[in-house]
Amino acid sequence: MKSLFSSFKKTSKKDWLAKVEKDLKGKPLDSLDWKINADWVVSPFAHSDDAEESFPPLVGKKTANAWELGVRIFVKNIKTANAEALFLLEKGATAICFDLQKNPTKKELETLLQGIQHEWVSTHFILPKNSWKSIVTHFLSILKNKKQQLKKVAGSFQFKNNNTIASKDFETIQVFSQQLPLVKFITVNAIPFYQGKENTVKELTQLFHQANNYLEKWNDQNLELQTLLPHLQFAMQLGDSYFLNIAKIRATKILWNLIVKNWKKSLKPSITIEIHLTSNTQTKDENYNKIKATTQAMSAIIGGADRLYIYPSDVFKNKKGTKNANRLALNIQHLMQLESYMDRVVDPAAGSYYLEILTDDLVEMVLSTLTDSTLKL
Repeated sequence: MKSLFSSFKKTSKKDWLAKVEKDLKGKPLDSLDWKINADWVVSPFAHSDDAEESFPPLVGKKTANAWELGVRIFVKNIKTANAEALFLLEKGATAICFDLQKNPTKKELETLLQGIQHEWVSTHFILPKNSWKSIVTHFLSILKNKKQQLKKVAGSFQFKNNNTIASKDFETIQVFSQQLPLVKFITVNAIPFYQGKENTVKELTQLFHQANNYLEKWNDQNLELQTLLPHLQFAMQLGDSYFLNIAKIRATKILWNLIVKNWKKSLKPSITIEIHLTSNTQTKDENYNKIKATTQAMSAIIGGADRLYIYPSDVFKNKKGTKNANRLALNIQHLMQLESYMDRVVDPAAGSYYLEILTDDLVEMVLSTLTDSTLKL
């Protein structure tokens, strides 16, 4: 069968740019460039002449592009937070994140988690203090009392203000991880590093310094690195830059693979990236915020987010957001998954010359910054 494309003459980038220059009628080509910052200028003209012949997708362990539909609940009143969680679970959430203002007692944690089947949805906690061991111990006890299968329970424990787990607690993590193999006990949090698109390279550099620091400390304790990797995740924030959002997530996957393999080639990198669309990019127009959240969510999913939190469109007025706004934020994810089928294709950006080049540029700049500092690659 004759190929459809054989009927069309192949056009080189040189010929293409000559036509563009003619159409610009004297206006310089570089006037169309995208200036992300003083050192990073991106041409809108991506062509096969600039790229490799093939772009394999960033598959990892994924067989599809599925992600968890996350909702974040600010816990002030335990019973109210439980009711909010159950409401959003009924509306289709698959990941519940409890943002705790104080560390709960075992009784309070039981009330907070009442009615939740942890084998079906992942359960996440943001803790105000580093007294995380007691929370994990309470959580384990509650799971056993609820007769949940521990090996099917997924979730994470992370801290406010980018606090980190001390090296002396690493062996405790190993003990807990044997009981809860799907739970992430370490979160490398890049949200505090986010300073807009012009500082993306700096943001990722700080992220990987922190991640590599965990690897170094784990290794210093004479612990096998492979036992850490499945229990570490990344948390990131996205802005308004659609294409850069996609490239940032894809570059994170590539860079983490390079860093892990640099430690030991036989290691099997695993990466979980949770994405937050926060109030930082919101306006005072709720309807506009919904539209903006939709395009931001699309970029997160195309980039390959594993878990996505869309904050309510009225969160700029009320930190928690109203009940209806929380439901609508969740509905955006339903539209992506159930109507747009964006969970069907692994790494849908693979093969796009523009996105591949943007991703490669970002990887190279971050690598250059990392190798100029203490991290050796």
